[in-house]
Amino acid sequence: MKKIKILTVCVLILSCLSLLNAADMKSKVGITPIGSVFGSNGQVFPKDVARFVVKGISFTKDTAYDGNNEVTDPIHREVQMNKLNFLFRYGLGNNFDIRMIVPYVSKEMKQTYPMGPNAGKELKLKNSGMGDSKVFIRYQALNQKKGDPVLLALGLGLKLPTGTTSKVFTTIQGKKETPTMQLGSGSLDIIAEIGLTKILPNSRIDAHTSYILKNKGSNNYEFGDQIHWNIGYVYSLNKYLGLGAELNGVHMNKDKSNGNTIDNSGGNFIFFTPGIQYRPNKSYDISLAYAHMIYRNNNYNSMANSGGLSEDNRIVFRVGYNF
Repeated sequence: MKKIKILTVCVLILSCLSLLNAADMKSKVGITPIGSVFGSNGQVFPKDVARFVVKGISFTKDTAYDGNNEVTDPIHREVQMNKLNFLFRYGLGNNFDIRMIVPYVSKEMKQTYPMGPNAGKELKLKNSGMGDSKVFIRYQALNQKKGDPVLLALGLGLKLPTGTTSKVFTTIQGKKETPTMQLGSGSLDIIAEIGLTKILPNSRIDAHTSYILKNKGSNNYEFGDQIHWNIGYVYSLNKYLGLGAELNGVHMNKDKSNGNTIDNSGGNFIFFTPGIQYRPNKSYDISLAYAHMIYRNNNYNSMANSGGLSEDNRIVFRVGYNF
């Protein structure tokens, strides 16, 4: 039911934006800024146009929550995640483009033994390497440059199981695979997306939502389905600098292990993300954003008195090169 509500909100946002007058395109648009840093948009690349992007995301989860209320974490977990996404995108023509995303992931989890001879001793788990890749085909259903009110794109993608899932860790409970510390899920997942962009004089509005249908992966573990959405506004101060702000949200269903639901997984989260963009020329651009969590509804395991971990903020940067 929560998934339906969130998807409905995203569709309403896209619908409202589509009502903006197409006459703006006929006026002087000035300097069109680069799209949102954290989220996506509604553009499809023209034929033979290409772009290579490196996008980095860094955050630390060190507090357990029940909803938005901090709760006791018996083993004092802390998870640090750093991810570099290497993205290549190419215009195929006939209103289609293709993009491939290959991530490099670095994970570290710290926890302490709650009792026994090692009580209070810290334990570290580390893993790094290539994660699960994604490939998308996107279609330009509406094109503002051709007189439509907005740029509207529809996409379909696959998450490929390219990350390893077999590393064994020494944990408090003994030697385990610990699926959440693996570099991939081992599953082939389906992704559907819809994006919208409205070009305005010296600025732009971007909105996007995607649904990730997760399948059972390795180690008898199934990550929950996810809905990601964003809406953002970017304004060009001049031909070099742009300022923007975004709302980025994610709904995550609970995970399952051996067919059993993991109560302290999943939840709903919304970030407010201001950012700055620098474009020294038409080929290169650099962007930096700070995502601060403004809403969380974390799930909680009442039997284990343990909430899901959550971060307070994320740092996002992007470097792009246009061919």
